[in-house]
Parts: sequence; C-alpha cells; structure tokens
Amino acid sequence: MFQTLKRLAGKKGSPEGTGDNPSAPSSPDELVNIRSYRRPDRRAILEIAREAFSGVSLDENIEQAFGAVGGHWTEHKKDAVDYDLQNNPSLALVAELGDEIAGFACNRIYPARSTGHIANVAVEERYRRRKIGRWLVEGSMELLRQKGMKYVRIETLEQNERGRNFYPALGFEEIGRQIFYFKRL
Repeated sequence: MFQTLKRLAGKKGSPEGTGDNPSAPSSPDELVNIRSYRRPDRRAILEIAREAFSGVSLDENIEQAFGAVGGHWTEHKKDAVDYDLQNNPSLALVAELGDEIAGFACNRIYPARSTGHIANVAVEERYRRRKIGRWLVEGSMELLRQKGMKYVRIETLEQNERGRNFYPALGFEEIGRQIFYFKRL
C-alpha cells in the first residue's frame, strides 16, 4: 500500500496561493492523502475521467474529425481508465481530501525495460492548480521506484499546453513526437 500526506495550498491571495481556481476549497490546512487505489474509489475515478480530458484526448480528436465512433469519446476514455483499474489496480493512486476523491493516476510497468508508465493522471476541475497533479505524478514515480523501475515515461498530445509545461517542470525530457492517423474503412 502506498500512502503519503500533503498539505493543500490555500486559496488565491492566501500565503499558499492556488493560482486561478476560485472554486477550490478554502481551508489551507486541508491534507491531501495520496494513496493506493481501492475498489470503492472506482466510481469517483471514472467520473473524473469523463470530465478531465476535454481538449487533450486523442479520442476527442477522432470524434471531432469523424463523428462518434462506437460511442462518445468520454466513454472511450472512461473505459481506458477502467481497464487500468481492473488490470493494474495495485499501480493506481488516488488523491483523497477527506472522503472525496480529487484525482487519480493509473500506472503500468514494463519490467523487462525497467520502465514505468504513467498512463493517465487527472484532477477534478475544482481541485486543479493546487499541486494535486504534481503530487500524483511524484507519488506515481515513487511507487514505480518501489516496484523496481529505473525509468518512467509519460506522454501528452501536443495540443495539451498544460502538460507540455508541467511534465518538463517535473524533470521529464521530451524524446520524440508521434503523429496519429485515422481512416474510415
């Protein structure tokens, strides 16, 4: 079981600062528990997955170009996250505030390459810009180290400006770009 406690930053204008999220909780003394996923967390995680990836999802890009393909893109994203929760539950982390799930990270390992993969990380909109995403990524890296991994990878779409700035700030180096193609048969 993985667990670490972090102190949540206060609202904008307080000494801790929260950036530009005025709907975030106001108590600067709230603790965020970054911990291992448990089965009862699933519903909250899947709800976050449905809303958190707008504008930064390959499935959304496909839907914009071709229309819905086998259902709405948010359902495809939810299913991808659910796949990781079912197949790699010991590698998933949640950020918990009191009894609420504020975010999650789904991870994978490739032991032959000593490489961990942070496959999905998301924070509910009202808790963004409060360091929770950073703590989930840092927690994921620690969990992957504990599993014997020596490297970690994460990817984002070029259109995800926040991700393109966020991951290098955590020490990730860009190693390449990939172009995705899609075609109607």
